[in-house]
Amino acid sequence: MAEAIIGPLVWRLQEMAVGQARALVSVNDDIVRLRDRLMWLQAFLREADAKRRAVSDEVNKVWLLQTRDAVFDAEDALDHFYLRVDMSRRRR
Repeated sequence: MAEAIIGPLVWRLQEMAVGQARALVSVNDDIVRLRDRLMWLQAFLREADAKRRAVSDEVNKVWLLQTRDAVFDAEDALDHFYLRVDMSRRRR
């Protein structure tokens, strides 16, 4: 009788663990792709900044400023995410 009661719970927990593992693998792949894109963007920005210092190019200047603002927004979003995760852990 105990197995009939506990068995479905164990199965559900196992399914949940597998689902979480799949989600983590998927997120890891996304993080690797994002890291690669950010590395390319960083290299481009360094080169564009060096060119901007050498020659006044209004297009590069605007692009660099807007990219900087986007990076600040992304950092704010990450901070907000970490805060929510921390708050969620504290509730448990």
